[in-house]
Amino acid sequence: MKKLSHPPRLAVALFDWYCGTAAADDLRGDLDELYYRDINRMSVMRAKFRYWKHCMELITSYALKKRKQKAAVSTFSSNSFHPAMLKNYFLIATRNLARHKFFTIINVLGLAIGMSICLLFIAMLSFIWQYDTFHSNNDNIYRVISETNSVNDNREFASAPSALADKLSENIEGITEVVRINRSLNSVVKFENTEVSLAGYFTDPSFLNVFTFPLLKGNSHTALSKPNSIIITEKAAKKLFGSEDPFGKMVTLDNLGECVITGVMHELPKNSHLKFEILASYSTILAAEQATPSVKDWHESRTSYVYMLLPDNASTENIERYLQSVSQAYLRDENFHISFSLQAMNDINPGPDLYNQIGPSWDYTSISIFFVLTLLILIPACFNYANISISRALKRMKEIGLRKVMGGQKDQIFLQFILETVIITFLALGLSYYIFVIVRNEFVSMVVAGPETLDLSIDFQTLLYFAVFALLVGLLAGTIPALYFSRLTPVQALKSKPTGSSTRFSFRKVLTVFQFALSLGFIMSVVIVYNQYRQTLNYDFGFQQANILDVDLQGTDPEIFRNEFSKLSSVQTLSMSSHVMGTGSVDATWIVDRVKSDSVEVFQMFVDQHYLSNLGLHLLAGENFTDNAAANANRVVVNEEFLHQFKIKNPHEAIGQTFSLADNHDVIVTGVVRNFHYLHLREPIKSFFFRYDKTQFHVANIKVVSTDIFTTISEMESVWKIFGGEKKFEAKFFDDEIGEAYAFYFSMIKICAFLGMLAISISCLGLLGMVVFTVENRVKEIGIRKVMGASTQTVTILLSRDFAKLMVIAAMIATPLTYLFFDKLYLQAQRYKLPIGVSEIAISLFIMLALGLATILSQTMKAAKANPVDTLRSE
Repeated sequence: MKKLSHPPRLAVALFDWYCGTAAADDLRGDLDELYYRDINRMSVMRAKFRYWKHCMELITSYALKKRKQKAAVSTFSSNSFHPAMLKNYFLIATRNLARHKFFTIINVLGLAIGMSICLLFIAMLSFIWQYDTFHSNNDNIYRVISETNSVNDNREFASAPSALADKLSENIEGITEVVRINRSLNSVVKFENTEVSLAGYFTDPSFLNVFTFPLLKGNSHTALSKPNSIIITEKAAKKLFGSEDPFGKMVTLDNLGECVITGVMHELPKNSHLKFEILASYSTILAAEQATPSVKDWHESRTSYVYMLLPDNASTENIERYLQSVSQAYLRDENFHISFSLQAMNDINPGPDLYNQIGPSWDYTSISIFFVLTLLILIPACFNYANISISRALKRMKEIGLRKVMGGQKDQIFLQFILETVIITFLALGLSYYIFVIVRNEFVSMVVAGPETLDLSIDFQTLLYFAVFALLVGLLAGTIPALYFSRLTPVQALKSKPTGSSTRFSFRKVLTVFQFALSLGFIMSVVIVYNQYRQTLNYDFGFQQANILDVDLQGTDPEIFRNEFSKLSSVQTLSMSSHVMGTGSVDATWIVDRVKSDSVEVFQMFVDQHYLSNLGLHLLAGENFTDNAAANANRVVVNEEFLHQFKIKNPHEAIGQTFSLADNHDVIVTGVVRNFHYLHLREPIKSFFFRYDKTQFHVANIKVVSTDIFTTISEMESVWKIFGGEKKFEAKFFDDEIGEAYAFYFSMIKICAFLGMLAISISCLGLLGMVVFTVENRVKEIGIRKVMGASTQTVTILLSRDFAKLMVIAAMIATPLTYLFFDKLYLQAQRYKLPIGVSEIAISLFIMLALGLATILSQTMKAAKANPVDTLRSE
């Protein structure tokens, strides 16, 4: 038997050094077993050689294995988006959120409230960007816009003189089509016993070649080629004809006579800036004698628009140069200059804010203001999350420190907190979408005239925008706390002391002040605008409104209406008018000033001889209209501002003076009334006169004397059926119509109230989270103070005073800024504004402080009343 020989010591040492003690213990046993087996079969030298060989093979194999493991670990740690690691992050995040339910709920609610208004903005912007995209040639359609420069004003208009269309067609080559649009078509359309008020445009036959508005019936090339040819929309056809086929039918339009329906159009898409119910051939307005001067005048372009269709990839430089020179050739006026330029259809909505828009306008300024408002609500909500997350740093310090000690990388910890925030934002997205669904219809009614111009229905693309938005909010809200925690060193984290500024004005305090200042600003806005609205409704317009019922005549004979309704005992007096005064719905005409060789704009309204007395208008000089309709044809009753316009010293001097209107019709001043507000209160009182024309009477003004309005209205409906046929009796009280005319105030109140509710909710939620966390961290201190004899009131004041100070600072900042905004900016647009008083400021401060203090005291009083035995029994 051979003498026992041990393995080579150098090989054993090399193996132990390279592979480590743990690996040597596991693997060297196998090596030794092979060695002792070989030494019994072969020489010691050969056995030791084989031992070296096996040892080097194991070392090489172990080195390759370690290299692969190291590469895998390196890849896993450097790629934080590894599925397994993301799954681990998700589990940790959900468990942490479930463990701290209270703070999770606060964060979800705060972000959901802030995100809800952003969903409205995203859905609205998604729809606006689709405006006019349904036209097959939308990339090649342009509109001519005007810029005027006069002594008094400089403005940009969406309109342009119709005469410009002829010049473009004659002098510029390469234009496929030029189309004129005149928006003055607003008429009562009559068919047999049915009358419907329809609004639309006079336009060229090329209208249907330029724009993609398909016809249900009719030839798009010839439908508007002849005078008195009209096209109506499908909706208008149903109102006028019901289920009957309208094509080829003859209808009657006010001031235009009989017209034939040559086309029926599909209902217009909501995302069209051209809104109409009826189209009439442009040759119709040219044939109308009273319309001829206005459509040919280069100075008159308020109702005229010029569009053109260019070939694909056509250059507009030649057209732009011609437009710059054309005004110099045809408009020679030292005091007035006008220039023209092209605007692409894709730049109309959204686009610049132009005067005289033909349809709904979504200008960049309004969109930017709405965007800023959404940020003012969203950013505080995101900062709330960051604020609460960082404030809870003491609760997460040991977790972060332990992960750092165990080798956790900075990007891994950063991603962990970002993922946690993204989960919260997607939970908030679900709640904010629910809020969005609840408020979107009300939002549409507040922002625009009606649902015909805006659609907030949700499609897949909008949902995708919502998801991307939630992801971006998660990144925005989570970045600050993620950076805060990822930058902690293990020593800082395990000390359980938060880093950062501990100064008197920390980030969290600044955020709290900003939130409550914003909330107070919105609350003050609601109170101030509400007072302005109430002041407007109670303002003395210069005429009587009480107990006057305005009835829409709907084309019925005014004399028949007067005869039948005068028989009712509840009717005290009855007058006729063309418009409802005080709502801004009056017409304008032009008086030729022979001295200045210019035309002066004057507002006008057609009334009968009973109107002035019925509305209590005070006659300063002259006389009212008479019962002789023929004698009243050339008479006018002017206001005091008319005298100032034409340098007439006193009312008596104006009586008998003759003025020439733009349509070559002369009128004689027979009376002067005291100034009154016939337009919105936003506008100053301007030159105005009353005229008499039975054909212009559309409204009956009934002064009602009754103790039972319901019975009175029922009696009127019964009388109406005698001569009104199947037409619905439409009547509104005068003061209600005035209120509707100023509904924009009420919309402003609702918008400010909604934003204020969101802002104050976010502020109170953030404050609640801060107070709860502060109380949790000071629970031992509170217990010790209670044991040492501190009263509940003392502890409550101690816990509340720092937060109350922040609210006082917010009030000191927000109050003067809000006051200056309304006094110097917003209310400047109101000609007759109500000064902001102490009551508005006091009410706003009371609401804000009451809500804030209620939030604070709800937690501090609870903590102050706690039994110190419960808080000090364990450490």
